Amino acid sequence: MLFLAVFCGFLAENQREHMVEHKREREFMRSMLDDLYKDTVAINTWINKLELNQKNIDSAIKLYVSLRNINATDIVEIGKAGSNGLTNIGIVFTDRTTSQLKNSGGMRLIRNKTVADSLTEYWNKINAFQLSQVRVESYRLDGRKVGFKIFGSSPGSYIHLYNDPSFLINSPEVLENSPLLLGEYINFLVVIGQTYRNQYYGLLKELSNLSQNLIGIIKSEYHLR
Repeated sequence: MLFLAVFCGFLAENQREHMVEHKREREFMRSMLDDLYKDTVAINTWINKLELNQKNIDSAIKLYVSLRNINATDIVEIGKAGSNGLTNIGIVFTDRTTSQLKNSGGMRLIRNKTVADSLTEYWNKINAFQLSQVRVESYRLDGRKVGFKIFGSSPGSYIHLYNDPSFLINSPEVLENSPLLLGEYINFLVVIGQTYRNQYYGLLKELSNLSQNLIGIIKSEYHLR
C-alpha cells in the first residue's frame, strides 16, 4: 500500500509538471507569435526600402555608363541617386522570445517537432542575413566616405535644417572632379547593387515567407489566434 501511495504521488507530480510545462510552452508560443508579427512587418517594410535603394543605385550606374564626357552637373546627378541608394537597410529582429528559448533551456519545452524545426530554420536564415548585412554595411559606409570626397552642399543643408530654416541651401556642388574617385564610387555602387540582388533581396523574401509560414504553423499547432 505504501508503494502504491508513493507511486500514485509520483504520477500526480509528473502530471502536474507536465501541465506546468505545457502551459509554459503555450506562453512561449504566444510570445513568439507577437515577435513574428513584428518581424514580418519590419521585413516587408525593408523589402520595399531595398527596392527603392536598388532603383537609385541602378539610376546612378546607368547615368555613369551612358555618358561619354561627364561634367560637374552629371556628377551631381550621379551623387543624388547614389546617395539615395546608400541609405541604411538594417533590420533589428525582435529576439525577446528567441533569447529566452535559446538561453534558458526553453527549447526543451517545445515538444512539437514541426514548430521546433521551423523555428530553427527561421533563426538560421536570420543568421545568414545578418552575415550578409555586416558585409554590405561595410561596403555602404566605404562608398559614402568616397562620396563625401566628391559631392558637396552638406554644410548649407545642415544650417538650413538645424539652425536657420530661412537659410538658402547651397546648390549641389562637386568637391573633387576626379575620374578615379568617381570610378571608385561607382564600383562600390556596383558591388552593393549586386549584393542586394543576389543575396539581400532573396534572403529577405525567404525570411518574409518563413515568418508568415511559422505564424500559421504555431497558430494551427497550438490553437492560437
